[in-house]
Amino acid sequence: MLAEFSNIMIRLFLAMLLLPSVSLAQPLGVLYFEYPPYYQTLPDGRATGLIVDLARKVFDKAGVDAEFRFVPVKRILHDIQTGEPVASLGWLKTPEREEFARFSLPIYVNRPVGVFFLREKEELFRPYETLEALMASGKCSIGRVSGLSDGPQIDAMLAKYPDRIVNVTADSVRLVKMLESGRFDFFLLPPEEIDALLQAAQISPEGFALKAMSDIPWGNSRHIIYSKTVDDALISRVDDAILTEIGDITPKP
Repeated sequence: MLAEFSNIMIRLFLAMLLLPSVSLAQPLGVLYFEYPPYYQTLPDGRATGLIVDLARKVFDKAGVDAEFRFVPVKRILHDIQTGEPVASLGWLKTPEREEFARFSLPIYVNRPVGVFFLREKEELFRPYETLEALMASGKCSIGRVSGLSDGPQIDAMLAKYPDRIVNVTADSVRLVKMLESGRFDFFLLPPEEIDALLQAAQISPEGFALKAMSDIPWGNSRHIIYSKTVDDALISRVDDAILTEIGDITPKP
């Protein structure tokens, strides 16, 4: 069995050697999905958004020719996992993702997420001051976009309540429309996303409320994620540019 395992590992290593790679001299495919206000596509096809614009400035400073491409979220993770020589924007660092990807220094830090729900259900949420207590009550279900993370602490908390989670294979615009139609009771959202999200969904903000929870940590840091075939020198240059253009925004304990 040990010999068989060794042979498998050797074959995987040789397969990685055969994968294409990208260096400073080549364009870097930078994948994103629709998630206002962080990344979205303008009518003329150009990528824009809060994190897209930060990343464009950083790549320019690093001398990296970045080609922004819209790709569905599940395809992005697939391409990173299989070693396509690409990067993607705004990902949270998790132990599972570190198994197959490299991460930049933080490029953006969210404000803390809150519980986002229909204002007509405000009485349902009034008794709860922590997300843990809300989930433990068994009275509410949460919607989540499949493949995305809310950070290790929240992910671990929610994993205890799988029967209360409605996973959605879509984007955040679809998520808010499903909330409006009653498919679940709430989802987690940072304050800075509310206006752009509701505008993209063409829904009035008056019908919604956001409640802070005392056990939700300070906002998550978002990173550029790279497949492991991307050149180390390129990643280092981009990190240097992040420190120059944005600074060290790593959340302090």
